[in-house]
Amino acid sequence: MALENEYEKLLRYLESHDNASGSSKKTKKQRKTEIKKAKASVNTKKLLEEATIEEFKDIPHTHAASEKGSDGFSVLEFESMMRSKLIEEYKTSQSYERPYISCSELYNCLRQSYYARKRYQISVASQFKFAYLYLIQKVGNTIHEIFQSLYNFSEVEKTVVSEKFKVKGRVDAIKGSHLYEIKSIDPKKFKGSFIKEHYFQGLVYAYILITEYDYKIDKITIIYVLRDLKTVRAFDLPVDLKLAEKFLQRAPVLLTALESNTPPEPIGAVINSCQWCPYKEYCKKDSYSKVAPPFLKTKKKEKIEVKQPKQDDKKTAFLL
Repeated sequence: MALENEYEKLLRYLESHDNASGSSKKTKKQRKTEIKKAKASVNTKKLLEEATIEEFKDIPHTHAASEKGSDGFSVLEFESMMRSKLIEEYKTSQSYERPYISCSELYNCLRQSYYARKRYQISVASQFKFAYLYLIQKVGNTIHEIFQSLYNFSEVEKTVVSEKFKVKGRVDAIKGSHLYEIKSIDPKKFKGSFIKEHYFQGLVYAYILITEYDYKIDKITIIYVLRDLKTVRAFDLPVDLKLAEKFLQRAPVLLTALESNTPPEPIGAVINSCQWCPYKEYCKKDSYSKVAPPFLKTKKKEKIEVKQPKQDDKKTAFLL
């Protein structure tokens, strides 16, 4: 209640400030932007205050509480700390106003992105039962840093923005006509080939660089580092501008849905993501007209074909 009052005070302040300073010259859009910023400030404070370790005390741990361990180090306490960091980072990210669509939102379910951006209520704690996701993320970040500092890339961590489609992302590395995506992966999940979503991500970046930055990119190189840290694999894939544009055209759909407060069609949804989607119950209640949610087991599906590289393209451009 105190935070609600604080938000109301901010709104009243903004309104009175506008009136006192002759803000009739301000556009409706400008006033709306100021109010959004004020709301985001309050939300950020609230989310960070709520992001405490107490939220995770009832979540099952990886190790049994009765398991004999060390007197000097509590594994259970460490797991709780990692969960606390995960939830804190998640809540902080949810408090930001994001005017651009991220690349990952283009090849995943648009409706799920809509619910997440609109901050539909979900059980946040249940989303982070696996505490070791925090370690995995940190290891992944370190792997990126090692590759980017050791290998002779010409550019690393390059931010790309498409003003045409309102899409923003960050490229891991660039060298010559190759665009690189660096991924760490569980050895058990690596099937000896590239993962199509990783290819889609590189495609979108390549399209923006080619069409809006005048880069010459003709190969997407995906580098996989297996998390046993004993194997590195790399795959060269062709640039398919038509497929990339197909993904980018989803951005205006999502932006329009967000502006009109209308859930979009579940474009990009697949049965596996539906199965674990935290917004599934909301999706069931919202209607659709052309693209049915995969969990309904309908025959109507959006199929995206990935062109397999020719024999020459299978040679890796990344040499260790």
